Amino acid sequence: AVNLHYSDTYTDMTYNDVLVRACAESGIAAFTGDGTNPDVMTMATKAIGAAGGCGVPTIKPWNIDTVKAKMEQAKASGCFAVAMDVDAAGLPFLKNMTPPAGSKSVAELAEIVKLAERPFIVKGVMTVKGALKAKEAGAAAIVVSNHGGRVLDQCADAVKGQMTILVDGGIRTGVDVFKALALGADGVLICRPFVTAVYGGGEEGVKCYIDKLAGELADTMQMCGAHSISEITREMVRI
Repeated sequence: AVNLHYSDTYTDMTYNDVLVRACAESGIAAFTGDGTNPDVMTMATKAIGAAGGCGVPTIKPWNIDTVKAKMEQAKASGCFAVAMDVDAAGLPFLKNMTPPAGSKSVAELAEIVKLAERPFIVKGVMTVKGALKAKEAGAAAIVVSNHGGRVLDQCADAVKGQMTILVDGGIRTGVDVFKALALGADGVLICRPFVTAVYGGGEEGVKCYIDKLAGELADTMQMCGAHSISEITREMVRI
């Protein structure tokens, strides 16, 4: 819903097309959004399909019939994984909307995981209990909402090695990426700077920002004595 949130420079189709393709060409995967307007998911999955499936469609926690319909769109795109931002169940603007959205029990989430038929990512985990519930439901990965970094290391201790751990929220530089990896994340999600990159410079803007992140991460690793991602350890950051 880029027209609603930003400007009419891009439509949902053109924005997703630029972002998804530019990210794929630079070796990372874009997460795309969902909304009460069905065109948001339609345009997002079309862009992922055009990029050979290199993208992660994110479905909101709608009722099961709506989830099934959107899941079919996601799978048709050839995407390698599907996500659900479960914390969106608490968003005020989704209350009493059509289609309805709401929180999911472990059993309900397990049903959705099976529908995906590919790795399923639970986005918006904020507690160790939430991480364990996602694991019980069969999710392949979680996205920890870091809330100032007070949650990531605890979730990593609880489920590390049992599922992929991603983290989002306020990550802006390669140094931030390094810190997240040191605290136990397998990878990170970054949102707002990519909006700026797309609107400011299109595909070139996205590539420039990704190159900046990679350079900052490489420099930080070198200064900390980590010659590969696997050599980044918790001892390299001060909490």
